[in-house]
This record gives sequence, structure tokens and C-alpha cells, in this order.
Amino acid sequence: MTARRLSLLGFMFLAWSAAACSSEGEGLSPDITRDAGAPEAGDIAPPCGPSTLLAGTFALSFAGVDYGYVVHLPPSYDGTKRTPLVLNWHGLTSNAAQQQVFSAFDAVADEEGLIVVYPNSPDASWNAGTCCASATMRDDVGFARALVAEISGKACVDAKRIYSTGMSNGAFMSFRLGCEAADLFAAVAPVAGKIGVADCRPARSVPLLAIHGTADTLVPYATGGLSADMMTVPETAKKWADLDACTEGPNTILERGNARCESWTGCKDGATVTLCTVEGGGHCWPGQSFCPYGTSTVDIDASREIAAFFRGFKLP
Repeated sequence: MTARRLSLLGFMFLAWSAAACSSEGEGLSPDITRDAGAPEAGDIAPPCGPSTLLAGTFALSFAGVDYGYVVHLPPSYDGTKRTPLVLNWHGLTSNAAQQQVFSAFDAVADEEGLIVVYPNSPDASWNAGTCCASATMRDDVGFARALVAEISGKACVDAKRIYSTGMSNGAFMSFRLGCEAADLFAAVAPVAGKIGVADCRPARSVPLLAIHGTADTLVPYATGGLSADMMTVPETAKKWADLDACTEGPNTILERGNARCESWTGCKDGATVTLCTVEGGGHCWPGQSFCPYGTSTVDIDASREIAAFFRGFKLP
């Protein structure tokens, strides 16, 4: 990736944001998700204190670095019931507000009753390993933990249902959190990313939904480019399935237009690993026609599939 092309990506996000739109679609086959269901006796958390979390844009300093974040609260949130939390990370040269528009995740969050927080980098990048931070020594995993603690201190968050998704560099960040913060994040769903850290060994089996286009020119699907272990996207999904000790698959669970999803099951602790491939898809967030690099698809709605996937998993 060149700096010029990536700067153009950020510019195109800004130009497109006023006209963004999303499309609804059916969810993935139910056999890739496990409904977290009603709480068991041992899962019942103590009542929440007063909720002070508001929707809007805020600042947070961590380890001497000034970050930011954008909060979206669903209409159903009243601060009395423990609510799932999703972190949605922006890509390189982008920002939280652009990711909020680009992913069109708020509408799905309203339907699902999710608090969504869009982290904002101090330099339009995340230290996710091989992609793509300017400050490679910055502790963005530590920031993720601090951000979750910040939100949890102000809102009625379900500590067993905290998730991470993101686009491009934000997808690499979600992979890294799955590798290094499996105690905090119940599942991860990267879009157009790979594992950017060496020797990824999650502390538990982490459910994964990865979405990627075969014609992605920035994060290549069929070569090892940008991956810390030089793996293709299908190899990365297979590696994660091995890490989760999956015994069955991959089995095709969805074929719709140019989208195909394959899933590994029989994984340790009830996890699943799913790869949704968009044939001919570029560096895109599927579910809308706009794509900064290449061709997108509305045959699968990434935000809707991610929310449905998260619904099925919680921390033990």
C-alpha cells in the first residue's frame, strides 16, 4: 500500500459520507451462531449503578496519548439492563466518524440493542502489527482495555458480551484483540484484514467471523501480503480454526450472489470460525454499493451478519 493511495481512501470516505446508504439482508444460516439465551443462575450480574454514558464524541488519554471515541446508544438503552458493547475500529487514514457512516452499523445496533463505540486514533492508524501504525510502539491494545473500562464505568455494560469489529487497519486491530485480549472480547469480526502479529495464541477459543473480497488490492486475499505469518485469507481462517481446536469443516453455510460463507464448527468451548468471501469484491464493507477501492456487493450485509454473529457468543 502507498501513502498516496491510503490518503485517497480517507478523502473518499469524507466525500462519500453525506450520501452513504445501507441495504438490509437476511442473516447467515443459524447454524453458525449460538444464541446466548437467557442468563443462567451463575451469570446474573449485580444491578447497574446510575448510567452517565451519553451519545456523542469524547476524548480519552491513555499512556500519555490523546485518543478519542464516538458513542452510539440504541433507543432501547435506559441504563437499567446490562447491554452488549461493540468496538468498531476505523481503517488507516480514516477516523471514527467516517467509520460510523461507512459501516452503517448504528441502524443494526438499534435493532439488536447494542452500544457501539467507534475509537478514534491520534494519527489515523492503529498499532495492529504489520498493518499499519505510524507509532509502532504505541500500546493500542492497552487503549482498547482502557476504553472498555471507561465505557463500563459509565454505562450498564454486559461484561460477558463485549465484541470487536473494524475495517482494514481496524480489522487487523480486531484480529490483534482476539489474539491478545481474549479475556475481554467474547468474539471478533474483522472486515478486510489479516493477523498482523506474530505467534498469535488466544488465551481461549475466540469465535471469529472474517469478511473479505477476492479482488482486494490493499489487503490481498490470495497472497500473504501484510500478514505477519505470510498467510492468505483462507489460510488465516484455517489457522484460527486450528487455534480454536475446530473438528468439523469448512462447510458452506451461505451462497448468495457473489458471496459465499464457510464455517468450521465442533470448536472448543462452543466457538465457530466463519469466512465470508466476496468473489470479485474489493477493499469494501459489504452491504452497500460504495467502495473506495474496487467493487462492493449488497449480496451480503456485513454489519447485519456481524451483529447476528455476535449475538451467539459470550464469555464463559
